[in-house]
Amino acid sequence: MYPTLLTRSGPDEALSAMLPQPGAMPPTLAAGEVGGVLVDLLIVLATAAGVGMVLRRLKLALIPGYLLAGAIFGPGALGIVDATAITEIADLAIVLLMFTIGLSLSREELRGGLLPIVGVGALSTFATLACVTPVGLVFGLDAPRAVAVAGSMAMSSTAVVLRLLQQRTELGTAHGRIAFGTLLTQDLIVVFLLAGVPLLTSWAGIESDRELSVAGLVSGFLVAVGAVGLMVVVGGFATPRVMAEAAKDRSGELALLLSGAMALGAAVLTGKIGLSPELGAFVAGLLLATTPYRHELQARFGPTRDIFMAIFFTTVGMQLDLAAVGDAWWAIPICLVVIIVIKTATIGLSAWVFGAPAPVAWVAGVTLAQAGEFSLVVFFAARSAGLIDDERVVGVVIAIVVMSLFLTPLLIDSGRRFVGVFRRMPSAPWTLPGTRRVGMVDNEAVRPEDPAVRRTRVVVAGYGPIGRTLADNFARLGADVRIIELNATTVQRQAKTGQATIYGDAGNALVLREAGVPDADAVILTLPDEAATIRAIRAARQLAPGAFIAARAPYLSKAFIAREAGADHVTVEEMATADAMQQQVIAAFEARRNPPED
Repeated sequence: MYPTLLTRSGPDEALSAMLPQPGAMPPTLAAGEVGGVLVDLLIVLATAAGVGMVLRRLKLALIPGYLLAGAIFGPGALGIVDATAITEIADLAIVLLMFTIGLSLSREELRGGLLPIVGVGALSTFATLACVTPVGLVFGLDAPRAVAVAGSMAMSSTAVVLRLLQQRTELGTAHGRIAFGTLLTQDLIVVFLLAGVPLLTSWAGIESDRELSVAGLVSGFLVAVGAVGLMVVVGGFATPRVMAEAAKDRSGELALLLSGAMALGAAVLTGKIGLSPELGAFVAGLLLATTPYRHELQARFGPTRDIFMAIFFTTVGMQLDLAAVGDAWWAIPICLVVIIVIKTATIGLSAWVFGAPAPVAWVAGVTLAQAGEFSLVVFFAARSAGLIDDERVVGVVIAIVVMSLFLTPLLIDSGRRFVGVFRRMPSAPWTLPGTRRVGMVDNEAVRPEDPAVRRTRVVVAGYGPIGRTLADNFARLGADVRIIELNATTVQRQAKTGQATIYGDAGNALVLREAGVPDADAVILTLPDEAATIRAIRAARQLAPGAFIAARAPYLSKAFIAREAGADHVTVEEMATADAMQQQVIAAFEARRNPPED
């Protein structure tokens, strides 16, 4: 660079050209590259926020709105935003989603019966692929392209379904567990579908840079499995120890940074060995889920994940060509209905085959009848490989995803009206003896504990001297005591004693939920942080409207704020100190007036 400048002009002129001139903008900003990305990102976020507020007012799902907003403001319609400028940010959203999915699992859940339910996901996914492929052939696709489209349509929406189930507190129900296991299985099958795209391109006669052979595929698969296995073994040994060290920072920043680095590092590693980066992020989340810090990390990553998902779906919507959709508008409602019917049937029948009662199987099938975000990931991978080259097909597929997501809440609500029809159907005659122990029981069979037998549940947030004394006293009274604490050493010590202890900030609703606050009779907040106490009071009151909430406050003015936030009782430290001192002084006076007789 420098010799060129010196050749074109003298040294003085070259030096002058390299220095910024008075009043000139920095080179990068002057070029407009960063400014353009920021403007596009601003438009995407503002659009997503505006559409989200409108849909929230209409009580509709947010994610389909993001897709629709992207279609309107993208190059296929108004052309306000260029989606290519923020594609990498959108790709990061899927990595982060898979990381949080892995983070939401635990060994207890897997051992507690989730793995048999995964069989429902595997059977239904491949059954859907087999049933949708002939539909693609009928509409003029050749076999490889029909399989690619069918594979994408076999995926359901993890983001939409899990959010709906969480909002309706149905994740713990029978159909909620089946839906979660099926979604998890689909997310894992995505890896194999993406790996199979080169095979489909070869089948379609499309030239590829990679030479495919059976030996090469087998060796590549073995290397990939070995690499992932090594990640699990090494990560399983190192993750708890490294996170324990990072968690000594009470602010939680180090743990957050370390877990983010693990997610991205694992994604990069699996991408380097030829696997999906999403798989690496999922493995990283699964490793972190084995540590006591999973609940706090879930709560901290949640808002960031939501922002990236809004960007992802809006960006995907920008790739919808409304003109192409207009040419094939008649195919969209037909394909939409066919796919919803096929997925409801395959998922419902798969759940019934594995032992779920017919009503539960029906609700699970209706819940997962839509296409999802990984439908788009698989489809666009096939498009990038040259397998999908017809813009009408692209428009129809995106439109089906958008409309199915829009219809998901309506499908779930309307589908439950027909539950009574399926109550007369018997369970599968080959139901395995242990099936009902893994969660595939009728929702009506899952009843709350008998109030006469159920122990009083007390959640204590903050395990300092005050919290420890209260927890010990309530435990001696026979209460079911749960502890929330941000001191990693304390959490590890209490976990070894068998005490139910959650690591996390009590101001996070997810942490409170994991600690059992929705079913708690009393929530006691002994936190020294005033702001955290107010957040925890508000979150606990929203989760448990009938619970008795007690808190501490340093001053009387802070106590008023805590009461307004929802606390039933607030102990004011300065007043409690005055009362204690008064009692001690009165006791001393009494002792002096009535000295003990010798």
